[in-house]
Amino acid sequence: MNYELKADGDGATVVLRGDLTSADRDAFETMAERAVAANPRRLTVDLQKLGYMDSAGLGMFLTLREKAEAKNCPVTLHGPTGEVRDLLLLARFDTLFTVT
Repeated sequence: MNYELKADGDGATVVLRGDLTSADRDAFETMAERAVAANPRRLTVDLQKLGYMDSAGLGMFLTLREKAEAKNCPVTLHGPTGEVRDLLLLARFDTLFTVT
């Protein structure tokens, strides 16, 4: 997994690329800390370039959500496609996050 963190007005956007697997846990934790450190009013995770995600990725998103909610910052998952979208919907993440 590679990521890019962008300031976006009063919010932040994280663009994820490649694959998100259990091997990416440390990098994801670092990204999550960086993303919420500036206290954005909203956080968007752009998944358009994420090609694959395993079930560990679901847990990582829950951790991100917990960190963001502690700072009163809603998280939106934007643009998931293919298997990533299917996994998010199967796990009912559309009831936990705004998925656009």
